[in-house]
Amino acid sequence: MSPKKIFQLFLINLLIIIANVSVFSKAFLGFSLLFGSTLSMSVAWFTLLGSITSFAYFNRRILLTQNNYSIISQKINSLDDCVEVFEKAINNGDTFDDDILKNLSQIKRFKRKMNTIVEILQQKFSVEEITYQKFDNVLNEVEEVLYMNMKSILNKIAAFDIEEYESLQKRNFPPNEVSEEKMNIYRDYISFVQNATKTNEDILLKLDKVLLELSKYDSLEGEQIQELPAITEIDELIKNAKLYK
Repeated sequence: MSPKKIFQLFLINLLIIIANVSVFSKAFLGFSLLFGSTLSMSVAWFTLLGSITSFAYFNRRILLTQNNYSIISQKINSLDDCVEVFEKAINNGDTFDDDILKNLSQIKRFKRKMNTIVEILQQKFSVEEITYQKFDNVLNEVEEVLYMNMKSILNKIAAFDIEEYESLQKRNFPPNEVSEEKMNIYRDYISFVQNATKTNEDILLKLDKVLLELSKYDSLEGEQIQELPAITEIDELIKNAKLYK
């Protein structure tokens, strides 16, 4: 069960308990179902029936509610959309929480680095220059790869049945060939997310190298860009990253 559901169950049941203690305890109102004024008995019965109804309705609703990240992830069209869904997905259990936090940090850092690179490019080259345009094309491709990686990660998290995985971990299912195969599938999901997250981190490292190399030159010809070590590394990384789509 996800931490969000546990918190919701705890909160609703705590409120029900507080309401009943306040109404029926002699230390507070001390109302009775059978004795007292018509008003006090009405409040007592209303509290009792309301508590039973609320307990049954809200507990059932919370326990049966399924988080549907598959639908949400299909609406992702940008890195900003990824941020929104990551922030929701972090409440779906703790299996991917560390990776989600890393990805949220990666998106923020990526935007900062991209803004810095663009500012440096604009200082050194005009937008019409081929050098600027070639750099811009590389940066757009890097952003596309990062976006596709993030979207792939979210799709994997969406397909991951956290409750079944946790049950398998606790051995609530009888150990057999099927349960072992299921566990292996879940391990593949986790491995994919971790590898894609690592790839994103590698992309950020390459952007740091681009920043460093870019700061060394006051002028560059268009054809020289592809010869820069950092650009060469990014090209190779982009090719490999497409395996995670």
